[in-house]
Amino acid sequence: MWATLERLLDSSMFSPHGICLLWEPELIWLHVVSDAVIAASYFSIPFALAIVVSKRRDFQFGWIGWCFGAFIMACGLTHVFSIYTLWVPVYGIEGIVKAITAIASVITALVLWPLIPKIIAIPSSAQLRHAYMALEEEGKQRRGAETLLQRFRETEATETQIRQAQKMEAVGQLTGGIAHDFNNILTVITGTIEILADAVADRPELAGIAKLIDDAATRGAALTQHLLAFARKQPLQPTSVDINALIVDTVQLLKPAIGELVSIDFQPGENVSPALVDPSQLATAILNLALNARDAMPNGGQLRIETTNVELQDNAVRTFDGPAAGKYVMISFADTGHGIAAGDLNKVFEPFYTTKEVGKGTGLGLSMVYGFVKQSNGHITIQSEKGLGTTILICLPQAEAAATQLVGIDLPEPTQQGHEIILVVEDDPLVRTYVLAQISSLGYRTLSASNGPEALNVLRSSEPIDLLFTDIIMPGSINGRELSIEALKLRPDLKVLFTSGYTENAIDHDGRLDQGVQLLRKPYRRADLANMIRAALMGRGVSFLKETA
Repeated sequence: MWATLERLLDSSMFSPHGICLLWEPELIWLHVVSDAVIAASYFSIPFALAIVVSKRRDFQFGWIGWCFGAFIMACGLTHVFSIYTLWVPVYGIEGIVKAITAIASVITALVLWPLIPKIIAIPSSAQLRHAYMALEEEGKQRRGAETLLQRFRETEATETQIRQAQKMEAVGQLTGGIAHDFNNILTVITGTIEILADAVADRPELAGIAKLIDDAATRGAALTQHLLAFARKQPLQPTSVDINALIVDTVQLLKPAIGELVSIDFQPGENVSPALVDPSQLATAILNLALNARDAMPNGGQLRIETTNVELQDNAVRTFDGPAAGKYVMISFADTGHGIAAGDLNKVFEPFYTTKEVGKGTGLGLSMVYGFVKQSNGHITIQSEKGLGTTILICLPQAEAAATQLVGIDLPEPTQQGHEIILVVEDDPLVRTYVLAQISSLGYRTLSASNGPEALNVLRSSEPIDLLFTDIIMPGSINGRELSIEALKLRPDLKVLFTSGYTENAIDHDGRLDQGVQLLRKPYRRADLANMIRAALMGRGVSFLKETA
């Protein structure tokens, strides 16, 4: 083998290729220039392939590029040796290079032919454009389907909200229907039990029974008040309230009720605007939410209360029964309790629904808060996850006026006697009999009527009357408000005091009492009756709000 290789590399026996061309300069240079150009072109092709393959690593035939580059490089070398052998007869080396080139050619051909179907299968530009258009059309259809799905989900969510609101409204209508009669009954019970308790004060066994009846009546009154709050039927007295100041005062009252195991962390926001809300009802709502948070943390935890200003945009409130776009004061209540299961979140605002154990909750706390917030033109949402606590967000409309300061005023003594003449208008005979007896016991003279037309007849008479004490909801064509309007036309100096357990918007607008309206809510006690009568006769209402200077 080595002998054969030595013979191939031995060039002493050969003559240069130029001799065959008779050393004609034209022929010599024609071959030199042609082979040089061909070699240079061949050498440039592998570099071009190397750049393409290295830049496009996703090219699935990259290894073919490297093989083809090596083949082209060998072809270029053969032309270099064609130039070299014009003067130096190294035909053996030239033959070896050509043999290597032949082998590379055969390998390239053997590899390339099976790949031809795959290469042909590569899509053309037209096919790619068609595929892109088809993909774009599919994308449009998918986006259209996603839009329809989103609309369907929004519609389904809206329908769910509508059903929930209708259910709430139905319960509210039922509540309002029974509240009037129920409060009439409670008025008689709470009033007469006071008389009975005074009569048996020296007999402990009977006094204890009277106390039980009184406590039961008080619980019944509280139950009715909670139901009216949920039904958005309770009369409200909204005013401009400094939310931070109210929460600070309420938290001080909360601490004994919450206990030592639960800490309250109040984080007041900076420059929080005043809210237009009934301060006493808001304080009651805060108390209910705090007690719920306490019950959710039997082993202790933290209740974090935060306030801030928020502005809800149109795109954030496009839900049925949602808040109107505008500026609100948001109060956040976040506890570290056991949380609420996802399946219960849609039911927590329903009356009498509770996740607590039997006997540990009435299920009216959150429903009362819900009704109060809605009646205040606000919005309430709840976020909770089992084991991760609960966050309740309340949004209340911002007030345009400056915040008012909560101060007390002096009330007349409950036992103060009077001599004025009072016209009592009450359709329920039990309540009318009780009220007449109580007012008479306070020293006043009384007249009575069972409905509006009968009361107008009394007012048209020559009887002197100082105060009209009328129920609001009465059968017939004239309710308490309409009666008061006609009465003031007949007697402009007449004082008016309303009473009811359910106003049904007769003296308010969406549950908000009209300016100057004086209302004694049923059920009431003798002291409440005495206070309100004296206040009405003195020409001022019982108010606990005084604007700051």
